[in-house]
Amino acid sequence: MSQIFRLLDKLTQYGIALGLLPKSERVYATNLMLDILHLDNYDGKFVDDVELAKELKSCNYGDILDKILSEFLKYALANKLIEDYLPFYDIFDTKLMNCMIPRPDVVIERFKEDLKISAVFATENYYTFSQNTNYLRRYRLAKDVRWSVSTEYGIFDILISLSKPELDPKTIALAGKVRSSGYPQCVLCKENEGYAGRIDFAARQNHRIIPCVLCGENFSFQFSPYGYCYHHCIILNNVHTPMIINVLTIRKLLEAVTLFPHYFVGSNADLPYVGGSVLSHEHFQGGWYELPIMRAKSLKRFSFNNVQVEILYWPLSAIRLIGDTIDVVVDIAQIVIDAWYTYSCGDIIAETDGERHNTITPLAHRFGNRYVLYLIFRNNRCTKEYPDGLFHTRPEYFHIKKEGIGIMDAPGLAILPSRLKRELLMIKACLLEHTSLDAAEETAKHSKWVRSFISKYNTIDNTTIDMILQTEVGIVFKNMLEDCAVFKHTKQGDEEFVHFIEAIHV
Repeated sequence: MSQIFRLLDKLTQYGIALGLLPKSERVYATNLMLDILHLDNYDGKFVDDVELAKELKSCNYGDILDKILSEFLKYALANKLIEDYLPFYDIFDTKLMNCMIPRPDVVIERFKEDLKISAVFATENYYTFSQNTNYLRRYRLAKDVRWSVSTEYGIFDILISLSKPELDPKTIALAGKVRSSGYPQCVLCKENEGYAGRIDFAARQNHRIIPCVLCGENFSFQFSPYGYCYHHCIILNNVHTPMIINVLTIRKLLEAVTLFPHYFVGSNADLPYVGGSVLSHEHFQGGWYELPIMRAKSLKRFSFNNVQVEILYWPLSAIRLIGDTIDVVVDIAQIVIDAWYTYSCGDIIAETDGERHNTITPLAHRFGNRYVLYLIFRNNRCTKEYPDGLFHTRPEYFHIKKEGIGIMDAPGLAILPSRLKRELLMIKACLLEHTSLDAAEETAKHSKWVRSFISKYNTIDNTTIDMILQTEVGIVFKNMLEDCAVFKHTKQGDEEFVHFIEAIHV
């Protein structure tokens, strides 16, 4: 028993060292954890581990915590405290962490005090807190694969996201047998804060959220556990209400970057097939990050009532609005959105039998004291030839990514599925060992793509293979974005785009 007691001591020692747990509450936290471990006794020594104290000075908190929690997991499995399914691992260690994390009001008050210094100071401290509590799992985020690719539109950023664990077939099968409780209503609801979780729903007992107000409505600010970029955050409506992109949405985004002027904040489109994520719950995503579209060149400039409007040289059809106040930018955005929602020309059809097809993927940030708003034009019309969407990625690119082009992808940050890491390694092995790509299902779906570019390169060896594959994935991503453009980059398409903007020039 002394081994598990000392493990408890290590976890509380970690909590005290990182400011999660006051030293005066160590006994209380230990007793809560004993209950979780189904133990009714403890030797009362509260030993501080000398080696752990040295490790904590190294600041490798993610590795340290992962080691401690892994030992707890082994104990839990050996003593049949949990079933051997991945979601139960997260439920178990999240429950342990919650024993030494401040209650929501304490976290909120700390954030408010930090905010008096600056938004940067407040969000940095809250981000560190979210990492230290293991809500943001450092060890998972560290496994993500990132690189950049140069294109004619500028440099795109590529991410293979591995922070969302892949479930094995037995876990998926078990989750499928679980009857949903309907609570929380979805993964974005405020009611997730402190929720214990279940096999089909993420554990959030170590989760703390920050209240904020946008356009008089109550919202909550939190970080995303999937960390697509630095400080990847979510701002969610406290009411479970459907997403809609209108002028009020634009004002909310601009108010959000007023609260957090170092962040970008954007929204997925509000229609399926064009990047809409959880359409049932209004939410925005943001981060402390320069998205590639922010460096996009301007093709043509207009001045609309003291707002600079630029048609961008970008694979998707996009404009940039720059103004000194929220009101002036919102006024022009409303004119553009109203015009776009009723615009039809050629393949672009605004609606069919009352069903709207035109929508917007909006994105806002600050440039000094000015407001910058990007409006990316989208259309979700489906045809017999293109059942996934006429302005969706072509099926020939589904081997890389089939999901819709969302708020991160559209501005140039590719969010690619975790399977791709393994598949690219398998392709690499086939090319270096001169074996057939068709021998395995994971590589066979990529064989046509590989054959299309292999002759471009004189030398394919250990020194060039990674660069080649990364470059070619980047080219596919660029092509995917171009597929989603409503005004194609042809002479006719560019002219139609310019004509659309000129027609609403006020």
